[in-house]
Parts: sequence; structure tokens; C-alpha cells
Amino acid sequence: MKGYETICILNPDLTEEEAQENLERYSALITENGGEVVRADRWGLRKLAYKVQGHSKGHMIYVLYSGKPATVDELERNLRISDQNIRFMTVKVADLEETAKAKPQLLEDPTLSIQESRDG
Repeated sequence: MKGYETICILNPDLTEEEAQENLERYSALITENGGEVVRADRWGLRKLAYKVQGHSKGHMIYVLYSGKPATVDELERNLRISDQNIRFMTVKVADLEETAKAKPQLLEDPTLSIQESRDG
């Protein structure tokens, strides 16, 4: 199975509990479709670099997982039809362990943006 990571921006009008429920639902969906979740994190409410569907903030969630292409297809299908999701992106990762080690820096400092962490 291949490794993937999906980052999703949820509507900023959601509560923290609703954002957590979405993360749990997407993690369960991956597992139900033959995948294995390596890491699932909620990065909290973040200011976006530019407006997305009229929103300048959004709840960020991150899922690192292994699975088949069909697993990714089903997750993305659910993300597309959800009204709570305003943007998502899935990328294939070469090494799940190395990717899992690189992400904690973003979680420890909520002032970092995704772009700043790449440059730093």
C-alpha cells in the first residue's frame, strides 16, 4: 500500500468539537476502506494566506495514512460532497515514517504557517 497525506480546511464557523468529529469521521472512513491511519491531527483554527470560498480562516485537519488508490478516491469523494469542507489536498508521500517525523514541528508552534515550516 502507498502512503498519502490529506490536509483539509473546514468551515471556520464549526466548533472545535465539530472539527474533531470530522477528523474522526475521515479517519474511520480510511480504515473502513482498507487503509491504515498513521497520524491524524487537528491543527486548529488558522488564518489563511488568501480567502477560500469567502473565508479568511479555517479549521485545519491533517491525516497521514497508507492505503490503496480506491481508499483515496472514497475519502476525496466524501470531502467533495461535504458542506463543511472548503478545500482539501491529497499528496502521495514516499516514506510514511519520515513524513510522520517532520509534522510535529507544525503542531508544537501554532503561529507557524504551513509555508513557513517548509522554508524554516
